[in-house]
Amino acid sequence: MSKRSLLGRLRTRLVGALFFYLAQPVAHSGTAGESLREVLKPGDVLLSEGNTRMAALVRRITRSSWSHVAMYVGPLEEGPDPRCIVEAHFAAGVRAVPLSEFDGQRARVLRPVGLGEAERQLIANWVVRRIGNPYDLAHAWALAKWLLRLTPSPSAMAEDAKRFICSSLLAHAFLVIGFPIAPSHARTLIPRDFETASGLELVKETEIVGGADGTRTRDPRRDRPVF
Repeated sequence: MSKRSLLGRLRTRLVGALFFYLAQPVAHSGTAGESLREVLKPGDVLLSEGNTRMAALVRRITRSSWSHVAMYVGPLEEGPDPRCIVEAHFAAGVRAVPLSEFDGQRARVLRPVGLGEAERQLIANWVVRRIGNPYDLAHAWALAKWLLRLTPSPSAMAEDAKRFICSSLLAHAFLVIGFPIAPSHARTLIPRDFETASGLELVKETEIVGGADGTRTRDPRRDRPVF
């Protein structure tokens, strides 16, 4: 076995071990995911705080309460807890998960303003077709270095991207119908940008208090109820 091959295998094992460590949950209680089911519609954006070591790292780097953003696409299978959320996961790539994946997490549902059911379904279908695509580690690394002020901003996002981080997956989806999420460059989007995007309105938020879940329907950006 050549030295290059040996080093390659060692690097793969080290990366795998790191991903396994970062993916481990640090907290998990309550049923906040279930409390969102009644309000979700295809094309809705789901912000979550996360409950893994990676999520804690992302929150610290981005200086935000949110570590992750995903999209509700509707049930993709039968059953009491079907896969219905599509996300770009750092270890698994673009995948579909059930709503129970977000149990025990603070979460917020946002809905694009002014889009009809057909347009929201178009966005959801586009995201579903990306299931199986790989995670964009290079983008994530460049974004982290930019947020830490170590390098200039990441390069422009390619229109035919095949790799995604959670934010770029949704940014691409909305651009399909000419609906930009934020005026900032899509390559530098992070989950907190979805929270403040003028084109998205709050539908529902869950809060975990003492291991039990609570809900509120209020937009803290405007401090008034959302109906």
